[in-house]
Amino acid sequence: MHSPFSLAELIPPSALGKDPITALVLHANRVIAGTDKGALLVFDLSTASTSSTPPTASFVSRHDGFAKKSIEQLGVIKELNAILCLSAGDLTLHSLPSFELLSSFASQTRAAASLFVLYTQIRYPSSETPRRSNSASRGGGGGGANGGAPEIHSTLAIACKRRLVLFGWIDGSWTQPRELSLPHQIRGMAFGESSPSSSAKGTKRIVAGFSTGEYGIITLPVLSNQPTVKGDPDPPAPTLGELFTPPIPNAVASAAIATASASASAGGISAGSTLSSYGERFSKATGSGLIGLGGLAKATGLGALANFSLVGGKVDKNDVVAISRAPGSGKGKVEANANGNKRESSGEGLTAWLWGKEWGWPERKADEEDEVLLVRENISLAFTVSGKLRSTGVPTATPSKSIFQAVVHPAPVEETIVLSPYIFSLMPSTVSSAEGIPAPPSLEIHSIDSLRPVQSLEISLSRPSPSTPSSDTPAAVSSSTSSQQQIISARLLSASSSSSQPPLVVLTSTPSTPTVPGEQTLWIATMRSWESQIEELGQKGEWEEGIRLMRRSGTGGADLPARLLQRLGKLHALALFNEKRYDFAIDAFISFDVSPAKVVALFPEPISGKLFVEEAIKEELFGGRGREKVLESLEEKRREDEVNEEIEEEAASGSAPSGSPAGASPRKGKAVDDDDTASVRSGSTATGRLRGSKSWIKENAKLGEDPSDGTAEKAALAQQRQAKVDAQNYLKSVDALIRYLTDRRQHYAQALAAFAPSVRPKPSASHWGMSATELFDLPDLPLTELKPEQLAQVAQVVDTALFRSYLATKPVMMGPLCRIENWCEVGEVEELLLKAKKYKELLDLYNGKNMHSKAVTLLRQMSHEEEDPEEKLGPTIRYLQKLGSEHLELIFESSRWIFDISQEAGLEIFIADLEEVESLPRYPTMQHLDRIAPAVCARYLEHIIHQLGEEAPEFHEKLIELYLDFVHKKSPEADESYQKLLELLETSISYRADRILGRLPSEDMYQVRAILLGRLGRHEGALQLYVYQLEDHATAEEYCKRVYDSDPNMRSTIFHILLRIYLRPRQNHPLLFGPALALMSNHASSIDAVEVFELLPPLVALGDIKVFLEKTLRRSGERVREAKVVKGIGKSWVEAEAREVVSLEERRVKITDSRVCPQCNKRLGNSVIAIHSPHGEVTHYGCRDFKSY
Repeated sequence: MHSPFSLAELIPPSALGKDPITALVLHANRVIAGTDKGALLVFDLSTASTSSTPPTASFVSRHDGFAKKSIEQLGVIKELNAILCLSAGDLTLHSLPSFELLSSFASQTRAAASLFVLYTQIRYPSSETPRRSNSASRGGGGGGANGGAPEIHSTLAIACKRRLVLFGWIDGSWTQPRELSLPHQIRGMAFGESSPSSSAKGTKRIVAGFSTGEYGIITLPVLSNQPTVKGDPDPPAPTLGELFTPPIPNAVASAAIATASASASAGGISAGSTLSSYGERFSKATGSGLIGLGGLAKATGLGALANFSLVGGKVDKNDVVAISRAPGSGKGKVEANANGNKRESSGEGLTAWLWGKEWGWPERKADEEDEVLLVRENISLAFTVSGKLRSTGVPTATPSKSIFQAVVHPAPVEETIVLSPYIFSLMPSTVSSAEGIPAPPSLEIHSIDSLRPVQSLEISLSRPSPSTPSSDTPAAVSSSTSSQQQIISARLLSASSSSSQPPLVVLTSTPSTPTVPGEQTLWIATMRSWESQIEELGQKGEWEEGIRLMRRSGTGGADLPARLLQRLGKLHALALFNEKRYDFAIDAFISFDVSPAKVVALFPEPISGKLFVEEAIKEELFGGRGREKVLESLEEKRREDEVNEEIEEEAASGSAPSGSPAGASPRKGKAVDDDDTASVRSGSTATGRLRGSKSWIKENAKLGEDPSDGTAEKAALAQQRQAKVDAQNYLKSVDALIRYLTDRRQHYAQALAAFAPSVRPKPSASHWGMSATELFDLPDLPLTELKPEQLAQVAQVVDTALFRSYLATKPVMMGPLCRIENWCEVGEVEELLLKAKKYKELLDLYNGKNMHSKAVTLLRQMSHEEEDPEEKLGPTIRYLQKLGSEHLELIFESSRWIFDISQEAGLEIFIADLEEVESLPRYPTMQHLDRIAPAVCARYLEHIIHQLGEEAPEFHEKLIELYLDFVHKKSPEADESYQKLLELLETSISYRADRILGRLPSEDMYQVRAILLGRLGRHEGALQLYVYQLEDHATAEEYCKRVYDSDPNMRSTIFHILLRIYLRPRQNHPLLFGPALALMSNHASSIDAVEVFELLPPLVALGDIKVFLEKTLRRSGERVREAKVVKGIGKSWVEAEAREVVSLEERRVKITDSRVCPQCNKRLGNSVIAIHSPHGEVTHYGCRDFKSY
């Protein structure tokens, strides 16, 4: 994978001396080494100022006689500031830094101690009982859940052949030691805590590996320093559970067998007969899918191989290594910012995305237990302290599938150390039987979580020059021929409990020969910075692996720069998207304020449109590798897949290819990635995967079946299932995108509203046509921090993508989006809607964008497909009616083709009862309709005059002219037009009569002329036309009545004019005595009798004018009586007013110098007074409102 470590010389052979180093511990920047002579060497460790420079050590002191015999193990008890020394089977305790003997455990160990393990935990006292609580906590201070002060509990476990001796102390106070008998000798052990939710409730446990190859779990009681009272029950003792052999998956067993076969072949051992009979036995042994380590040896029958010991014998390597628990959630809190986006609340919050389950990480389970690594020969398995095989904790696209994990090494492991996040396994030096050249030992490094191989470091005696070191390459291979021919031995000398992340120290030594003296060197493995490690992994496309490793480290990303954390967070979001965990990815995009253009670019072209990019470019958008790097990785992966397929084919045929793990050493190269003989990882399965018809042919060929039998059907069925899954994932991804876009839409609307109207961009101006590159350059910032132009571009990307998403999955939502204000790029959306025949939505879009010309054009094109007149013209008419006066020219232009089809329908555009229609400018409309057709214009003028009350003279005169034209041309509607003309002339007052009169013919249309003459005040001429030309006396009389009622100035003369025309006719016209008598009888009260008598011809019979005389006399009497009544009423009114004056004058008050105001009790004097009714009280005018008397 990558090269995080490099070996550097820490202490040279000259400083270490000739005595072999057998134990080492690091404490307080001191390196304390023990020798086989019982001496202690103390070195001062100096850390370099830069992470790229390895630390150095300088000699401080030597303490001879520290132990009588070889020092086997050293350890530091930080709480006691003391050092433990295991030597000759006894354990002693010495002070620091004087190394004076404090105590000896010889009485308990009895010279049988082989190893010890120290464990420290922080516990809180329980509120339920005065004794110590069983609930444990690994956290720091601050008080427990029950509020008690924390206590430091330390436990020392010493393995003494078939006994386990336990010492403990609480806050430095020793507790009573305990002892447990064991069935076998312990070869390795490690502490751990069980689940707090289990029945054990966080009990401390020891997982021990015995010499028989079995393992056991020892449950320890809680330490207590309470004094014992006689009669109290004995305190609980440690208990050993039933021994077990760890089960391993079939895939791990297969890899172990393959590795054993490869090692046997390399060592010259013939395993053909054994392997030939293996298949049947192994298939029986693995029927349940799991097999024990002991059962594996029985099933394989490879007892002669170096990788497995004989069944029933003692095993040399049966180690147990504690795995540090993964860190908890980050310290920072994710809060909502002003936009509603998730933002980190502090500097520590920048790492919050590394922990929370809302970021796609697996949730910490309530029953999670500590883990240990069981190392048996060349197999390492991760188990919980309850004895359960660990399932993967690495989130994948399908997190519900758990795949067991293990590490299979090419040879038995010498030593294993776990320093989070890596596992270090020391592989021994080997000699090839073919060449006879010893291979140096190597340090195999694996990841704790995934157990994937990380790096292989060869440990040689060469010392690279200061100018040579490179963290990307292992330690340099020795160039001397003599060193290559020597067998190098190595040991891992790990840290004490005083450091949470101690450095890794490797001791190398060579045996003495007659010609070459032996020497030993202390090396230190220095780790590159996490920034460089993640960058290296990222260049290989493994950003997520780098992030997982960083999460497992002790720092948890706190030492990374904020810029890099932001970048890694976006790449993590991209990984979540690629794993089809779309909801997590979208939430991450929102939290990191990723530009919508980059998010949309992740989707297929039907969704992303012009933002679509090839797969090789997507990573670069989020701060990852460039296109060339991605293509190189894809090509390399393709070649690896081809090699793996060839290996499978060769394995199926029974021969190992030259490039397979069985034919070559798996330790060559820096790291082994896809080699099943090196490790079984979370991505591997025992059943294989479908790779098209070619894979099916290979699968059937392995089983000895006919490759053509059912292959096509199986491949087709598999393709159908895959297509269904792909369709479901596509819908899920688009739904998640819609959620993202609607969220961005809400927030950009709020951001736009915050701008002043003068600088706020308008949606109608969103036709900029920005290129994809320009949109990708938009910064990843909160929307409130963007400039108006950038915010408008974001809005355009969001709405355009939302249109495409709705069209792909929810077409019913397109209509509402088109009808509201939106920022979509019309060119893209227009093409999509036309292709999908979503004309209604397209019309709404045109309307919202003020692109009415395109809308009308589309409506006309749509009308060609309709036969029904309403369906053909109705949509266009309704659209034009709603445009308003701002688009008058478009309305005029678009209405022409409608008038060509139906004038009645076209007229509806201009006379509909709609506010937009009524607001159209009437004079341009009248001119436009007049050009269309005079009849249409007349209809429009009738509508605005009679319905809308238009009073402008130009409209009335235009309508009169149109009526006159219709009458002159004797059109079919001439009679109706004539009647309308007369009605308009009589009722309208908004025309110029003299102008209309000049347009009339001299010998026709007398009634019209009469109305016009009357409008001009020429009543006699009008009456002459009624009497002489029209001979319509009733109309003439009605004309006089109208004038009498409407014009007060003509009341005394209008009827006299008509009577004169009757009785004094023109020449050649007869006397109209009959109509005159009728006029006199009907309107006697309106005609002066004296003038009548002057006009009457002589010798008129009294009987003819009897009615006129009676009405005249009656009217004269009525006038006299009416005058008397008015006079009497006036007189009575005057008398009433006079009486009221007298009454007012009689009301008076007398003001003297002694009269006081009853309100304020002051003299009235000459002040303004107020007299109050009804009793006449007198007060000051200012006291009138304060009546208290």
